[in-house]
Amino acid sequence: MLSGRITWQPLSKRKVFSTRVFDIAEITSKSPVGSEHNFYTLEASDWVIVIPVLRVENTDHFLMVTQWRHGTATESIEFPGGVMDAGESPADSAKRELLEETGYKAETVTHLATLSPNPAIMSNHCHVFLAEDLVNTHTPAPDDDEYITLSQLPVGEAIDKMGHGNHTHALMLSALFLYLQKKGVSVSTDTPI
Repeated sequence: MLSGRITWQPLSKRKVFSTRVFDIAEITSKSPVGSEHNFYTLEASDWVIVIPVLRVENTDHFLMVTQWRHGTATESIEFPGGVMDAGESPADSAKRELLEETGYKAETVTHLATLSPNPAIMSNHCHVFLAEDLVNTHTPAPDDDEYITLSQLPVGEAIDKMGHGNHTHALMLSALFLYLQKKGVSVSTDTPI
């Protein structure tokens, strides 16, 4: 076990593979004790996740999208979101993705956090936003390779389903936690878990 700093010193970085979604980089770094090692990282654009809250019959609902995920070869029920365009601010990207995937505009968009999806191997960030005061434009326009269905799920039901069935996308669980944190839901240190 080391005492003190555990910072590695990057020495070089080169792209070893490229796709339309991400690049793979090889990084040579010097360890805290002076030895050199190679590591591989996925280099991708930042993403956004939008938590759209719609009031239906005095109950808050999440607007959720269902889409096919090729990594797991399953349908996944998620909050809307996607890749940020070059030069786009996270807030503008959140508004665009919400409109594209659901047809809803948000009058109020609040930044909840910026997360590292997997800091061990990924260099990008995921910006999570809460979208409220929604207006239905009735004009969703997903990307050419996105096939999406839209649903409204009561918040309590979404909380119960997260982590099970088609609700297992880890970043959606993180986003839900941030929503609950924003709404003031906490577990007291006196409350047994």
